[in-house]
Formats: sequence, C-alpha cells, structure tokens
Amino acid sequence: MERRGLFETIFGKKKQPDKEYSQFKLLNSYQTQFIPFSGNAWDVDTVRAAVHSFARRAAVIQPQHIRYNGGRIDPVRDEMNYIMQYRPNPYSTAYKFYYRLATQYKLYNNVFIYPVFDDKAKLSAMYIVNANQVELLEAEGILFCRFSFASGKKYVLPYTEIIHVGSMFNENDIFGSENRAIGPVLDTANTFNQSMAKLAELVAIIRGILEVQTTTKNEDLKSRRDEFVRDNLQMENNGSGVIVTDNKYKYTPINDKQQPIPTGQLDYVKTEVYDYFGTNEKIVQNKATPEEEGSFYDGELKPFFAQLQQAFTNILFTDKERGYGNEIRVEGNKLQFASTQDKLAVCQYLSNIGALELDQALTTLGFPAIGGNEGKRRVQTLNVVNADKADEYQLGSGKNKDKDKDKDDKPKDNDNEEDEKGDDEDAISS
Repeated sequence: MERRGLFETIFGKKKQPDKEYSQFKLLNSYQTQFIPFSGNAWDVDTVRAAVHSFARRAAVIQPQHIRYNGGRIDPVRDEMNYIMQYRPNPYSTAYKFYYRLATQYKLYNNVFIYPVFDDKAKLSAMYIVNANQVELLEAEGILFCRFSFASGKKYVLPYTEIIHVGSMFNENDIFGSENRAIGPVLDTANTFNQSMAKLAELVAIIRGILEVQTTTKNEDLKSRRDEFVRDNLQMENNGSGVIVTDNKYKYTPINDKQQPIPTGQLDYVKTEVYDYFGTNEKIVQNKATPEEEGSFYDGELKPFFAQLQQAFTNILFTDKERGYGNEIRVEGNKLQFASTQDKLAVCQYLSNIGALELDQALTTLGFPAIGGNEGKRRVQTLNVVNADKADEYQLGSGKNKDKDKDKDDKPKDNDNEEDEKGDDEDAISS
C-alpha cells in the first residue's frame, strides 16, 4: 500500500518546475522571512484564555458564496459553500479549521491558507499551512513563498495563490509584525507562575515550627530538628500520635495550608495580556452583557471577518468571476449576543416593514425553521405602505384623482334634460 502523508495530500506529488529564485526585496525592511514566534505565549494560561475567548467566537462563522445581480444579492448554492461551512478538508471540521486560523492570527499575526482546486478549477479543499518558516522569493517578476516544515520538506507557491491573513501590519511590507512587544509581560507571567509553584510546594512540605528556647548553634538546631521529627512525627517511632516536649522546645503545627497570592502582580499580568489581545475578564469568563459582547464583536471579530472576506474573494475567484459579482461574504451574527427582549424588538420591526422571512425570525429567536415556501413567507403590517403608493394611499392622488376630475367636468344628465326642455318651450312660444 502506498504511503501518503499530509504533505503529499496537500501539495500532491507533482515535481515543481525548476526556477531561478532570488530573494524578494522589500521597500522598508530586509526581513524577507517569517518565522512563527510567540515566545512562550501559548504556555501562559492567561494568554491562552485570552486567545481562546476570541477563537471560539470566530470559529462559528459560516462564509457564504453570493452573487450581486442588478443590485440584488443572490446566494449561490454550490460545493464551495459546503467546503467553507462544514468540511474545509478531509481532516478538519469547519469549527476546528476557523478556530486554528483565529488562534494563529492572534499568536503569530500571520496565517496562510492554501486552497486546492480540481481539474475543473473548482475549489475542492482548504488547508492551513503551518510552516516553521516562510520565505519571500522572486522569479520572472512574480512573488513566491517558500514554506519550510519541521520534517525538512519545502514547497514553493505563488503568493497570489495563497490566502494570507494577518494583523499589526507596520514595518514589513508583506508580513504582520511579531508579538515581541508583549515579551516582557510574558516573562513576568512565567516568573510569577514558577514562583507560585515553588511556594505551593514549600507550603505543602512544612508541617510546623519547632522553636528552641535556648541559644543554639546552627548544626545543633539541625540535629535537634531531626531528633524531634524522628521521635514525634514518624509513625514507626510514635504510634500513639502524641507529641511530648519539655521546656526546651515549643512546637506549633501549621494546619492552614492556604498560600497567599500576590493579587497585585496577578492583576498586572492579566490587564496587560487582555489589553494586548483586545479582550477582558468578562469576555474570557462568558459573563459579558449583550452590550459588552456587541462591543467585542465590533472591535475584534468584525475586522477579522472583513479581512477574511476580502482575502477569500480575491483568491477563490478570478477577475472575470469577480466582475460578474461573485463574492465570499463572511459575517458573524451580532444579534446572537443580544437579549431576548432586544431580539423580539428587532424581529418585530423588520417584520413590520416586510424585511424578514418567517424562518429568519424563528432562527433569530432560537426556534427551528419551518422550511419550504411557508418559511420564506414575509409578513408586513398594514400600517406601512409602499413609498411609491404613499401619495395615492394618503391623498387619493394618481388615477383615482384623475377619475374624480373627469367626473366633475362631465355635465350631469338632469342639467341636460332641463336645457332641452327649455329649448322646446321657447320653440313653442315662438
């Protein structure tokens, strides 16, 4: 049976063309290599909690293929939607895929996605390229990326065939900046965690304080301590469990094993880490109010989704396909964080103006959709009128007004009969 690893699954076994690559020269930096660096960030519990609070919210998105058609947005139901929303590749669910994408986005400020197309130029899979090093190269005026992996294998791809998402773009023209700015805080957090671990170990070992009432040399103190422990604290020598001392010793057992926690240092680490990653304790602990969740969505999730939408659209479609209005829409459901009362108010307002389908209202409120034509039905209150019909509805203008005008101008039958009668009488009189 042929052995096939993940490298061959992603990139295939085709031999790459021989090209004369040279280092790609940037405008403002000589750093043409990206090496994923987070220090010990992922090993610090505060950092992991902060990144996790972002990643688990970002992972529930469902990108959608849409097409603009004469000012109307039409959803396109194709295999691309299934890949993006359920199974990006044979080894990953959509949640796992976007969670890993969001995590590397925060930890490294760079993440690379390689979309695989079949022989008919249709999207068949997407993989996150988790390389040890990414190097920018140039050949024949084209920008390439050479990915180097821990296994020693390398692969070169045109930059225009890679979905690159990043953050904190500044000094480098292509890559996002490294998270070295948070290095001192991570060192403090690591030192704090190690000191707390040693303190906990020390507190667990100490059983009591033996005070010698007379002045004694250090070596004698150690021998007296060992003698006291041997005679009183070891089971084989003190089966009764009773400690006996004379006036030379004062033994105080330590029963309270709780260790003091320096809250000031702990709060400093949390505040610095949470501020850097754009979160807070309520978001991390899922205690945020709907308003606070909405602020987190606008400040952190929405910019991330906007970048995904642009990157996906640019790489997954050709210029011609984008010209026909094809686009990948990436939006989170901000309303999911709202209270039930706010959801009801939104559904009521949108239903009144006929902007909400029945299934959309049910889904927003957490109920299962009906489906079919009934689920697509829109309802609208009679208190809202079409703007084009407003004058006719309120003032009686338009066709009805013209009809009334014609009716007023038309002579009445009784008037005609009276005129004719008068003429006949005049004729007789003459």
